[in-house]
Amino acid sequence: MNTTPQAHAAHSTPIKQDIEASAYKGRLILFAVLALSMAATRYHHFSSVLHIADTSWAVFFIAGLYLRPRWMFPVLLGLAVAIDLAAVWVDGTGISGCFSPAYPGLLLAYTALWGAGRLTFMQSTPRAAHQTSTGIVVEILHIAGWLTLGVLAAFALSNLTFWTWSGHFTGLSLGDYTGRVMGYLGRYLSVTSFYVGGVVAALMLVDWLKSPRTQLAGH
Repeated sequence: MNTTPQAHAAHSTPIKQDIEASAYKGRLILFAVLALSMAATRYHHFSSVLHIADTSWAVFFIAGLYLRPRWMFPVLLGLAVAIDLAAVWVDGTGISGCFSPAYPGLLLAYTALWGAGRLTFMQSTPRAAHQTSTGIVVEILHIAGWLTLGVLAAFALSNLTFWTWSGHFTGLSLGDYTGRVMGYLGRYLSVTSFYVGGVVAALMLVDWLKSPRTQLAGH
């Protein structure tokens, strides 16, 4: 008996819904991991005890790269602000200097990282290509390139706005300020790359482990 396209769509809809639900669940898990990592490492008391560098920059790049729901980005931004406010409340004036008129520049830096992650996703190779060694190498280089651009943009935004509006450098030229902060760029690049690389490698491994089952399910 022949089936109409409508009947075929009706039969395929539950499968599609299951796939979409599974993908959304996976994104929720990743979102929770990112939020918890930022909560654990952004506040210096926790990060110094754990000897772990702040994951915030990596969190926003990864969010742009992998998290599709639009509400997740503003929630992560709000969480970053809430953690900083909590730090001021706990530590008092010792950390209140972070909340200068230049603070929105930090949020712009996070937005740049998220945007770089989103552009990485939009211009990435088809998922099927990731199953070959060449495809994996190309994808890693693609991510590394956009990550570097994102970190450079975020570093420039956060430091330029801090120099301009924080009120701490009225007697310091932009050139002198740039000379002071450029020594920190390497650390931002290395730490962010380390975290992003770990997440990307883990998710690629998950995709590779799941691919044989997906192919078998299609036969």
